[in-house]
Amino acid sequence: MTRSILLAAIVSVSALGTAFGQDIAETDPYTPYPFAQITDDIRYPAAQPPEGTVSQHGEIEYLANNVFGTHWYVEANNAVWHFVTAGDPEDEVILFVHGHPDTWWSWHEVMSYLADDFYVIAVDTLGYGQSDKRLDLDLTYGGVATGVAAFMTEIGVENFNLVGHDRGSVIGDHMVAQEEVNPRILAYLRMQQSADKPHGLPRPNHDAMKDVAFHTQPNFMRDLFESEYFSVKMSEEHLARAAWEYGFAGTAAAAAVRYSDASFDKELEFRLAEVFPRMTMPVVFMQGQHDPGQRPEEYWETADLVPDGEVLIVDANHFIQAEKPKLVADAARDLFD
Repeated sequence: MTRSILLAAIVSVSALGTAFGQDIAETDPYTPYPFAQITDDIRYPAAQPPEGTVSQHGEIEYLANNVFGTHWYVEANNAVWHFVTAGDPEDEVILFVHGHPDTWWSWHEVMSYLADDFYVIAVDTLGYGQSDKRLDLDLTYGGVATGVAAFMTEIGVENFNLVGHDRGSVIGDHMVAQEEVNPRILAYLRMQQSADKPHGLPRPNHDAMKDVAFHTQPNFMRDLFESEYFSVKMSEEHLARAAWEYGFAGTAAAAAVRYSDASFDKELEFRLAEVFPRMTMPVVFMQGQHDPGQRPEEYWETADLVPDGEVLIVDANHFIQAEKPKLVADAARDLFD
């Protein structure tokens, strides 16, 4: 069985054996910790980190390109949010929202290229990484979008530039559609999510992804990133860390709940009726030309529906920020400057 077929199927509980219900990190000996240094500039009141997480409030971590980030936890909208910042908080803000199966980590190199001119913020959305994963939270895309906006308010950010990737762009779309959030978005870099056409074939198997078993497959992240479908070239360190970040306790169950709200057809209808008409800010639709399920020809009419919209087709696959982070940073700088 090829890796692409493996990821399109639900693995049976018997096949998973004792791995079912465990976190991916438990089967991977990699660990990036401990980090020890805490910043002297504690600029946000600390929330109690969710159970099982390891980063500390105010902990400093090297990102890339001689840039350091800082880990934080804050409470907003009755949930605890983990996020990482870099740059000067007095600068214009860029908010990065990851997709699936990603976390804040997917943006670390992109952040390093932009931190000299922007205050960059990468958040773990609810159910992922080191943010809250309680299943009684509103884990729908609209609910998470409301929470992200509340989290930004909590840390004192009113207006911001927005970058979303994959399912993070679905969250971003809901932020655009929400009347109270829309005016806060200065510009939007929208990556790897279908636009005015339905998602092409092959499609990710959302029905399979509604089952916890899908997200607890051994080597889930490695099989995804090294699959024939995505074939992303990244360093071993990046891949190992991506798997570690996705493997925190509770992620699999929360991801399954999130996908219970996913529907390509419903999302297309929502974009056409609620999102595109409210895209009055500058928007760049950035798509990798080698993504087999989202082809360039599916976006030719998108700019006609968004007054200040542009389609940017780049030489990359689906996970552009992992494959070519400087390309993403340059596009962000061009749009947000």
